[in-house]
Formats: sequence, C-alpha cells, structure tokens
Amino acid sequence: MKNIQLKKALGLIFLATAAFQTNAADENTGQASPLLRAVPPVNVNLSAAGTLPKGVLFSALNVSFANKEHSERGYAGSEIRSSAWLLKLRYGLTDSLELAAITPYVDLSRSNPTPHPKHVRGVGDQIIGFSFAPYNLRMRDPYSLHFTAALALPTGREGTRYRPGNDAWGWRLGTAYGIPLTPSLRLDTELVWSGPFERGNQGVRRGQNFQWNAQLRHAFRIFDVALESSVVRQESGNRETPAGQINLRNGYTEWFAGPSMNLAVDALGTWMGAGVFFPISRHFDGPSPSERYRLEFKIGKIW
Repeated sequence: MKNIQLKKALGLIFLATAAFQTNAADENTGQASPLLRAVPPVNVNLSAAGTLPKGVLFSALNVSFANKEHSERGYAGSEIRSSAWLLKLRYGLTDSLELAAITPYVDLSRSNPTPHPKHVRGVGDQIIGFSFAPYNLRMRDPYSLHFTAALALPTGREGTRYRPGNDAWGWRLGTAYGIPLTPSLRLDTELVWSGPFERGNQGVRRGQNFQWNAQLRHAFRIFDVALESSVVRQESGNRETPAGQINLRNGYTEWFAGPSMNLAVDALGTWMGAGVFFPISRHFDGPSPSERYRLEFKIGKIW
C-alpha cells in the first residue's frame, strides 16, 4: 500500500512535468514567473540564496511526511509516523537585509507496542533571525550570496508529550550562494550550523546540527523542475540524570535527494510545490527507525 502511494506521488510529479512540457516551447518564449525567479525550494531544509526586495513579505507553509518503519542498527522499537509543518515568514527590511522567522509544528505517532506516550506533538522552538546579502542576482550582480544569523527561542512546551530538548535557547548560522548556469538554469548551495545554548525539555541537551544543502533548478514560464539535495549531520544529545549525563546515541548522518517542481499562479501571487526525497547514504550512532522516502509540499505567497 505504501509503495502504491509512493508511485502515485512520483507519477503526479512527473506527469505534471510532462504535461507542461508539451507546451514548453510556448511557455519559454517569455521570462519565468517572478515567483519562480526566487527559485523556491521544496525540501524543508533548503533556502535559496539572496534576499527579498525592500517592503516585500514572503509567507510559506512547508510540510514533510515520513513513515519510519525500518530498523537500523538493531532497532526493535515501534514504528513512527511523522509530519513536520513549518510556517516560514520573510520580510525585506532593505534591498539587502531581511528579517525571517520559522515556526515548526511536529506530530509523531508511535505504533504498538509503544512506550508512553503514543503521540508526541506540538509547536517547537521558533527561529528568528536576519539575512544580509552583499550580492543579489535581482540587483544585476553576477551571483547571489547571503549570510544568516538567527536565534532559536524557547517557545516549545515541557512534558513527556512534547519533544525532548525543546524549550531551550539556541543559535543558527548559515550562508548561501546561487549562480545562474544558463538564463533558465540555476545552482544554489547552502551551509547551515545550529545548536542549543542550554538544556531543554526532559533535561535533554540536543547535539549540534550541520547541513550542506543544494538545488539545481530549471525555470519555465509558469513552472519549474529541480533536483534537491540535503546532507545532514546531527550530533547525539545527552540527558541530565541524578546519576550523571547519559549519551542518547541519537545522532545520525544522512543524505536525501530527489526531484521537485513548483507551479506559479501569478494572478494570486502564489506558488505550490511538491517533491519526493530518497536516502542516498545514511549512518546512525545507535539503534533507530528509518524511512524509505519523504514526501514534501510547499505553498507560498508574495505580499
């Protein structure tokens, strides 16, 4: 059943691409939609290089679904069905400086047999920060380059029904670079480094997180297609107990990649995107469940 759902998702993405490509010659006679010139990625980890123009507001809902039903390194626990919902907001303070905020909501459901609790859900720690772009393609520079500095706010809740390690101050630093390879083909790559300042929910201090993200995106007039990639190294966290600190052995290194596409609706200032991403390589520090693929969606609007 799950393989059928995956085939349907892949079919929808590639059939839609094929349908649009029947008119690709006509669609490509004009420039790409302004919405697609911002090369919006679909993968929840990715962001394109550059900042918004002054006074422009960007809003997007980015969703990721995964069924962790496979065992890694002798994992014998429950299967986990997860979804992550990210509300992303960006606002151009100047033509080179923008304010951004990300509010995550996570919903995890464990199968039986399962430890208590069966469901873990709630708002996570919100990220608020600034991006500065000394170079922007939309300003006729030869490439886009921006630097990001952000804080994670302790907006998550405490208790066994909420994710361990949340409700803690943290930080996030990043840089992104984008360059056009042809008038309609662009490459973006990004480095991100984040971590906590303190312990959070359930006495857990999360490990630091390192990301190398990239996308190769081809824009037509009202739609685009892309290959997106995300390499993540998550260090193991630890829990404070009366007997001392316990290494949770929940670190991992994984590389996910796959196809995505966006469709722009210029009249509404809106675009919609979908992608499916597969594990190319992965390593877990301890026993863990894993997924065979992730389905991700995004809907955004420029105000």
